[in-house]
Amino acid sequence: MTAIPQENPRNALSYDAIVQALFETYECLYDIDAETSAYQRYHESESFSAFRLASSGSDFFRDLIANIPYTVYFEDREYLRTMLRRDTVLRSLERERYYIVVYRLMMDSQPVYHKIRATMEPVNGRPHILLGVRRIDETIRREKAHTEALASMYQKERNHMEAILASAEGYIEVNLTRDLVLERSPLAAQGGMAMVEVPLQGAPLRYTDFNRWIIDHQLIDNAARYAHISSRDYLMNCFSQGERRASVSFSVRLASGGKQPCREVFYLYQDDASGDILSFCVIYDLTEQQRKEKELRDLENELRMSRIRNFTSQMQPHFLYNALGSIQEIVLEDPEYASELIGDFTIHLRSCIRAMANDAPLPFDQELDNIRAYVNIEKMRFGKKLKIVYDIETDRFSILPLSIQPLVENAIRHGVYERGPRGGTVTIRTREGPDAFTVEVEDDGVGFDYPAFLAESASGKRDSTGLKNIIFRLDKVMRTQVEVFSVIGSGTRITVTIPKGGNDQ
Repeated sequence: MTAIPQENPRNALSYDAIVQALFETYECLYDIDAETSAYQRYHESESFSAFRLASSGSDFFRDLIANIPYTVYFEDREYLRTMLRRDTVLRSLERERYYIVVYRLMMDSQPVYHKIRATMEPVNGRPHILLGVRRIDETIRREKAHTEALASMYQKERNHMEAILASAEGYIEVNLTRDLVLERSPLAAQGGMAMVEVPLQGAPLRYTDFNRWIIDHQLIDNAARYAHISSRDYLMNCFSQGERRASVSFSVRLASGGKQPCREVFYLYQDDASGDILSFCVIYDLTEQQRKEKELRDLENELRMSRIRNFTSQMQPHFLYNALGSIQEIVLEDPEYASELIGDFTIHLRSCIRAMANDAPLPFDQELDNIRAYVNIEKMRFGKKLKIVYDIETDRFSILPLSIQPLVENAIRHGVYERGPRGGTVTIRTREGPDAFTVEVEDDGVGFDYPAFLAESASGKRDSTGLKNIIFRLDKVMRTQVEVFSVIGSGTRITVTIPKGGNDQ
């Protein structure tokens, strides 16, 4: 830095200290003689040096205006010409300590926000302008992003509130801290649930009085629980414990004399300005909500059943291909055995195709035929290490197609086969009780940790589509219970319990 000749050492020292302190935060610093406009540059960053601006001259403002077309973003050029006229800057500094202008410079073909900050300092008895240029692009963009995020958040809140009220019968806004009803809508303004009009009027209306009248005159059932949940003390305690919502179901007396099941949800929040705890209480027609929820559940179930049927239509292609390949290998060696296997393969394939077309329950003996055919094909591949026991006490009931056969497949592939050369036994067992039929598929294979299996399935770490789909189909179509018992190293037993209501033949 080139020192300015000074007559007053104390003043010079103060001035140099100001300049040095600003070097680290400013892209460029100029010292300008306020009377002559002569200037000298004291500091310039590496990025700012790309503009090749003069380091000194006789008229700062003239040179600055001349450089604007080459350095300033086109949208800001006229604005900067106006703001950096010599008389404009001097008049402003006579009134204010600092003169600040924000504009954009073109850097690497992009507009980048900068800020000019100027102040007046006496040097050797003459007024001098210390002017610095600072890059503030990151700050501006952070503030802009923050503003946009706030706007987005407020819009989401408005959308959320509109969604809440769209299906509501009415609402009440309450200041819990001050025990005041701030606003309330007439219930069922759109012609739905018409309650008896609350006679309490006047301002301010105490929430405690309003709530007590509702409990005494409008509620038909669950009044005690409503009184507890809707009380000021309970709601404020919920908020203090971090809970932001409470709800209660009840029935109200209608103006027509009938009753209507309802649900009220209390949304809790705090007013930023006053610190008061508020509640926005929204009342819903529970019958309508239950109807919509049932429709949604029905749609979800139908969608899932559709997906299961689609899965069923694609199941076991690897088994089909492997079975055909194995049969092809023994055709020349043992044609008679190959013929039997082709018959078994045909039975199994027919069962798969039938399940694709119709998921209705079928007699268990038909499912058992498919199981026997499937087992015969697997025994061709696994040989003597696979033993099958059929302990069939009854087959006078119905079952969903391809619901028991996949359990047998799991027992063979994931139970017995995993034991290696030792092999093992799979038992298919049926029993009839007074109220239900049971089908058991049991193996003495390697077993598995069923609770861990459920946890991994829920988290998505394990693909459990087959077993989950079987349990879902049996439950939704036939109200059938499925119990899984497994011990690692000992084997697995899966029990299917089929209620007799309409299932026995």
